[in-house]
This record gives sequence, C-alpha cells and structure tokens, in this order.
Amino acid sequence: MRPTAPLLIAVLAIVGAVIGYTMWGQHQKLQQERAVTALVADTTTQLRQALTATPTREMFSRIDGNLRSLKAPRQPELADAAEHYILGAREIVRRRLDAARFAQQAAAGRRALTAHMNAAGGSRRGEAWFRAALDLKKKVEREHFELDVTLKALYELLGSLPDAEKRLAPRIQPALLLDERLGAQAREQARADAERAAAELEKVRRLAEAR
Repeated sequence: MRPTAPLLIAVLAIVGAVIGYTMWGQHQKLQQERAVTALVADTTTQLRQALTATPTREMFSRIDGNLRSLKAPRQPELADAAEHYILGAREIVRRRLDAARFAQQAAAGRRALTAHMNAAGGSRRGEAWFRAALDLKKKVEREHFELDVTLKALYELLGSLPDAEKRLAPRIQPALLLDERLGAQAREQARADAERAAAELEKVRRLAEAR
C-alpha cells in the first residue's frame, strides 16, 4: 500500500525539520567555537602584556570579563578547557598586581625602618623610639610575608598554566596561547624576586638587631 499524500508530506516535513535543526546546531557550534577562540586569544594578549610590562587593573578586568562571557553549551569540552586557561591567566595577573603592590609597600617599609634606626644615637633612644622601631619592624615583616606568599603563588600558577594549554592545544591554534618560553621566564622571575625580597628583609633584620 502506497503512503497517502498527507502522510508523505508529514514525513518530508519531519525530515526537513531534522535536517534544519542539525544544520542550526552545527552553525551554533561553529559560532561558539569562534567566540571561545576569540576570548582565549584576547586573554593571551592581556596575559602577555601583564608578564612583559607593568600589569594594570584593566588587564585583569579584561580577562575577568572574558571568563564571565565564556558560554558554549554546544562545545562543552572546549569551554571547560578554555575556562581553566582563562581562570589561570586571570589569577596570574591578579598575583602580578598584588606582588607589585606588596613590593612597593615592603620597599617603603624597609626605607622607613632604616631611616628610623639611623635617625638617633644610642643616648637619644628612649622607650618611644624603641616602640616605634618595633612597630616598623613588625610592619616590614608583615609586608614581606604577604609579598613572599604572593610570589610563591604566582610561581605555582605559572607552573600549572602549561597543563591548561595542553588541554586547549588540540582545539585552538597554539599561536593563540601563551608562549611556553615567556611563561618559563616569568616563573623564573617570580622565583628571583622572592629570593631578592628575602635578602632585602634579612638586611634590615641585621640592621635592627645591630642597633
């Protein structure tokens, strides 16, 4: 028995709807892939600038905005990999900003403590002088602790970024990700900065103990 004309029309309509839905789904997947790729590329640009120049709040805000804009329900694996990469980049820039701030505060604290220790001879040092010296030393210790914690966190974050890049590499052009050498250089710089800050702290500790 041949299908009636209405049944044939219904079947064709269903087939057409399925084809249309499939094509629309493919279109959405392509659009989402392009959107995610653009967010990753912009994140890399901001991160590269933050590692090669003075980081700014604008760089952090830009990457944070990229993370908030990341939506790709038809590309879940790509979106998940991109989220890890962008999140890592955001936290690296955050630590870079914090490290710069803490380094300035620590340097100012060391100068203040050194100036105080050199300001008066032994005969002029009363209870107020010793109390001020103790307060300044505590402040320097606290600021250096915060700087050390931040630099160590930055070191670890830079070390974990390549893992996030590996997840993205099969899905995004490698040129859109942070260059491995730049990341390694920034990591080494964080380690060197931590060592230098510790040495500076030790200097003022010896000065305070000697006086």
